[in-house]
Amino acid sequence: MADYRFRVSDAYFVPLRGWMLRLKLLDGEFHPRMLKPGASLRLLAPDGEERVVTVKGLSTTGGRQRKERVDEYSEYDLVIPPEDAVRDDRQVAIGWEAAPAA
Repeated sequence: MADYRFRVSDAYFVPLRGWMLRLKLLDGEFHPRMLKPGASLRLLAPDGEERVVTVKGLSTTGGRQRKERVDEYSEYDLVIPPEDAVRDDRQVAIGWEAAPAA
């Protein structure tokens, strides 16, 4: 099983795509193949709210999502659907954590 933990360092709406999340690797072993489109990811808010989201696509804002980029910058960018990013009038925000969905 994958064992990694990210912190959301940026989150914003991208028209016609969804919400782009820039994730900063905090610890663990991660390879971009672990979060392909269709994969599930567990997000945890600072106050304990938890939700499972689906990866809709990968962002190429900072270049291709390669292992070397993750190793060098400890960042990974992905896109999630708007309905996963905003629930009950609360949106995913900077400071949330992301980990593998069980």
